[in-house]
Amino acid sequence: MQDSFEQLKRTWQTLGRDDPLWAVVSLADKRGGKWDVREFLQTGDRDVGRYHEILKLQAGCPDRFRHVLDFGCGVGRLCLAWSKSAGLVTGVDVSASMIELGKQLVNETRNVELVLNEQDNLKRFATGQFDLVCSLACLQHMPWDIAANYVREFARVCSADGWVAFQVPARHSNSGLLPAIRKRLVDGLPFGLGRRYRNWRHGTDAIFEMHFTPVSVVLETASVAGLQLIHREPDKSAGEASEGFFYVFRKAPAK
Repeated sequence: MQDSFEQLKRTWQTLGRDDPLWAVVSLADKRGGKWDVREFLQTGDRDVGRYHEILKLQAGCPDRFRHVLDFGCGVGRLCLAWSKSAGLVTGVDVSASMIELGKQLVNETRNVELVLNEQDNLKRFATGQFDLVCSLACLQHMPWDIAANYVREFARVCSADGWVAFQVPARHSNSGLLPAIRKRLVDGLPFGLGRRYRNWRHGTDAIFEMHFTPVSVVLETASVAGLQLIHREPDKSAGEASEGFFYVFRKAPAK
């Protein structure tokens, strides 16, 4: 797992340096530094507006949170949006280059803090520190053994009676079968040939991978961590060629 985690850090450090906004919202016509910053940040307002509405309607969440953790915050796109509905927002990311740019974008927004965390855990945060832990378009880019460890940490740092919400793709749809087969074949190449192939095909070693996790595995991991499923609904954040879900859990109240 450690080798996979180190590769994950290298990948996102490179993406954060070379094309950070596109790496966060990967529209084909925005690659190569073509995002307008204002337009990019507006996508964060749109996404947070949508997911916050789901949280309120389906899970009884408040209009305003005490302290939100945005896991996989990148350059702070969602942190800035959450800051309008929270007393404090903490964004955490594994990429130093993402955090560096994010601090420039966040600028003087007083209730947002961006934190670099280069560990496969969240030990830098106290137990029960956040009343909402949210992660979008992040866990999908790491193998489930790494993601599962973070889910357990989400449960720990979430306050009693607080909420944990994240999105994970479950499988390729039929239209995505060919890419799925290609990925399995490339992943199985020996002697690092898979990474050389991706370098040749994409022009860089820094390719963010897409990992698919069955619903049953996600639910079991969350349940063992002490999280109760409140709501699950289809989500296409991983692309139209995938079947994915947005999960909302609640941590048990203190006894």
